[in-house]
Amino acid sequence: MSWQTRGLKFVEGRRGKSASAVLMVLGLSFAVSFAAPAAVEELPPVPDLAPWKDEFDATAWAQIEVAANRLGSEPKSAEANGKLGMILHANERYKLAEPLYLRSHLLVPDHYPWAYYLGVVRVPLGKLEGAAAAFRRAAALKLDDLPVRLALADVLRQLGQTDESREAYQRIIRDHPGSAMAHYGLGRVHADTGDLPGAIEHFRKACELYPEFGASHYALGLAYRNLGDGAKMREHLVQFRQSSTKEPPRQDPLLDAIQSLASGAAWYLEEGIALRDQGDFRAAETAFLKALEIDPDHSVAHGNLSSLYVVLRDPVKVEEHYRKAVAIDPGMYKTHYNFGMFLGMTGRMDEAEEALRKALEINPYHSLSHNNLGYLLAQKGQAEDAVRHFRLAIQYEPNFHLPHFNLARLLMTQGKPAEAVQHLEKTLEPEDEGTPVYLHTLALARIQLKQFREAKEAALKAKQMAAASNQHSLLRQIEELLNRLEGMGALGTE
Repeated sequence: MSWQTRGLKFVEGRRGKSASAVLMVLGLSFAVSFAAPAAVEELPPVPDLAPWKDEFDATAWAQIEVAANRLGSEPKSAEANGKLGMILHANERYKLAEPLYLRSHLLVPDHYPWAYYLGVVRVPLGKLEGAAAAFRRAAALKLDDLPVRLALADVLRQLGQTDESREAYQRIIRDHPGSAMAHYGLGRVHADTGDLPGAIEHFRKACELYPEFGASHYALGLAYRNLGDGAKMREHLVQFRQSSTKEPPRQDPLLDAIQSLASGAAWYLEEGIALRDQGDFRAAETAFLKALEIDPDHSVAHGNLSSLYVVLRDPVKVEEHYRKAVAIDPGMYKTHYNFGMFLGMTGRMDEAEEALRKALEINPYHSLSHNNLGYLLAQKGQAEDAVRHFRLAIQYEPNFHLPHFNLARLLMTQGKPAEAVQHLEKTLEPEDEGTPVYLHTLALARIQLKQFREAKEAALKAKQMAAASNQHSLLRQIEELLNRLEGMGALGTE
């Protein structure tokens, strides 16, 4: 419970490819525009890509060079501008892609894809007003396109334009009642405005339409928590943990076209991450290895393989790829952290401590590393140093339950139950799978303070939650504690 094992993922991957993707790319060349194109001097400048060369693997850079050379000879070609933008977009260089999409849009203002792509890349750049303008233009050009309507509704919600966002989602649901994403979006609008019954209605519908919709289960769990329904909260948070990265299949040919352009090591890395998140670990291994065939010095691919081999129970390869990753890029603190977790789980505590200290040398604000290092130090009897790391973990992530719990247990061994209670009380909201353990420990701390009535209350709640979640071993410990408290009451101790 106190050794934190979350976080074996390095980067988030894109999902979804379509057989239509390549056709969509080819189809762009047949677009016809009837609007007057902008003059070259009125267009934003083409970004200078030379300083970025080292940021791309060889395969991706070769693609970029071909597209850039074509644009150099055809500066007024919307397709040449857009194709280079798409390649940069596929490689997640949104700042570089934006002016190219804008050039394409200005050259052919009535061509839907350029307006849509322009909106898409502006969102991660934080240019939400500009994204909304681009999505409005795209929606006007293709009135019933579901992806752009969803994108516009979500940007309006992020901009705080609640009424317009609500109306946009309601119109989508009217036209596409089977859209889980639309129900999820409308649920978020209701949640933003404090309408919990409305939020629950639409989050539930989203989960009915796509039962493995992790984000909607999480949102539904929080809504039930805010209504005080702990049982339903736990039900949906359990489902969230089982499908946290899953979402309804994307039906967006234009973004599939972008995906089809992702090439080289980066493409295989993304593919490997998606496969791993789906639980297909051997296929993920193959994808990561293909990334390394293209770019043997891809530190992130090595780091992901190291973490993957923990799951595949191959300790030799865990260490092999860890060593390669940090030799290429010593500054990968998450790689040191993940390797430290592996070492801790396999009992190599001194080496685990060394890896976690390396992670903290690089990123001294990483609360997970502080928590796990504190746990190791506590096991070695270095209580004061352990307390320092638990306090740092709390300082950098105040709502992180485990360092509060670990610190409380240590304080109890030091005869400081009052301070322990203060930390344990901070672990109780929001409830999660650890809450019965936290309550049991809180009861023990209350006993140290001779607060027997409060101890019994905490133990009874812990018993109820442990029984509901089938934590049988913990349930037996709680029942023993309650029997002990009853004995104290019979002796007049309460």
